Amino acid sequence: MKGQTQAVTAVMITGIMIGTIAAVYVWGTPLLEKRESQAELDQMENSVLGLKNSIQSISNSGEGAGAEREITVNNGEVSINETGNFIEVTTSAEASAYPEGSWTLLESSNLQGLSFASGDYGVKGREPPGVVAAQGDTTGSGTVTYRIEFRRILDDGSGSPVIELVDLESAGANRATGDTTVSLRNQGPQVDEDAYRLGTGENIDIERNVIRVDLQ
Repeated sequence: MKGQTQAVTAVMITGIMIGTIAAVYVWGTPLLEKRESQAELDQMENSVLGLKNSIQSISNSGEGAGAEREITVNNGEVSINETGNFIEVTTSAEASAYPEGSWTLLESSNLQGLSFASGDYGVKGREPPGVVAAQGDTTGSGTVTYRIEFRRILDDGSGSPVIELVDLESAGANRATGDTTVSLRNQGPQVDEDAYRLGTGENIDIERNVIRVDLQ
């Protein structure tokens, strides 16, 4: 009888252990994968914010200033859009905190003058020239897109009003996949006289600080 009791006890303990291991596998594995995916997104977010800050710093440092940034993309790409004046980084993700189909600013809350919002320009001292935004993909593919965009900024604080712009210019290929080196170089200022028309009907200059972007 004692031997039977011990055998039953051993079977019960084994069953409990198997059930516990199965539960940990079923519930724990997705949680670990979600945490890993979020960690990858956090790293990508920091990389994109760092790239934006590098562009801004080079723009403020004068002609000839340059830098390189490394971006590791998971099943995605880095691309530059000269017309929209933005750089986009797409990456796959198991889970995303970003809404699908709409942009969320990561550092600022003012959308004025951005390509996906209203207004033609921001105002110096009120809106930062560059922003980083993110959005989830609407197709359910698990893709997140980050955008670094530089908007036109109106400076009317002293003298004649002028539009300032950190102007992104592609050098070579306008897209790259996998591990990407983004090389940046300040090409110096360029002035387009009377190239921007205000709502008042006045034509003012656009002062462009050209930043060459080379994707390798």
